[in-house]
Amino acid sequence: MPGHIDFFYEFASPYCFIAAQRLPALAERVGRTIRWRPIELQKVWAAQGILEAYGAVRKAKRSYILTDVKRTADDLGITLNPPSAPVDATLARLAVYGLEASTPGLGAKLTLKLWRRLWGEGLSISTMNDILLALPDGIDRVMLQAATEAPAARECLSSANADAVASSCFGVPWLVADGGTYFGQDRLEMLERRLVR
Repeated sequence: MPGHIDFFYEFASPYCFIAAQRLPALAERVGRTIRWRPIELQKVWAAQGILEAYGAVRKAKRSYILTDVKRTADDLGITLNPPSAPVDATLARLAVYGLEASTPGLGAKLTLKLWRRLWGEGLSISTMNDILLALPDGIDRVMLQAATEAPAARECLSSANADAVASSCFGVPWLVADGGTYFGQDRLEMLERRLVR
C-alpha cells in the first residue's frame, strides 16, 4: 500500500502556497495521501541552532523572494496577491490540527481556504474573525474555538515541529515521502518521478 506525503509548511511562505496549489493533483496521480503539517519554522531552526543565520539570510533575500515568487506564480498561472501585513499564523496552525483531529480531511480544506484568503486575496488570517471568514461550510465559531484550544492541536503541532527537525528540515515547503526529503515547490516534478518509480 502506497505511503503518504508529509507536507511541512508555513502559512507565511508564498512558495508553500504555490506548492499547495499543485500538490493535491500530484498526490492523486501517484495514489498517495497528503499529511498537511503546518510547522513553526523559527522553532525548527532554533532546535537546529541555525535561527540567527537563517534570519540574516532571509533578510538579505527578501526583495528577491518577492520578485521571484510573483514570477513563479505567473509562470504557473497561479493568482498571487501578497498580504500587506506580516502574517501571524499561530491560530491558523492550531485550527488546522484541531479540526483535523475531530474530522479527518478538514485540516487540508481549511489550509487551502486560508491560503486562498492570504495569498490569493491578500487578506489576513491572524485573528479568529479572519479564520472564520475562510472556514469550510459547516464549521462555526464554537467549533473553531474548540479546535484551537484542543490539547490534541498543540500536541500535533509540537510533533510536526519535532518531525521536521528529525528530517533535517531547513526550509519550507519541505516534503517527505518514502524516506526521501524534497525542499521547495520546484521539486514537485522530481518528487512525482521518484514516487512513480
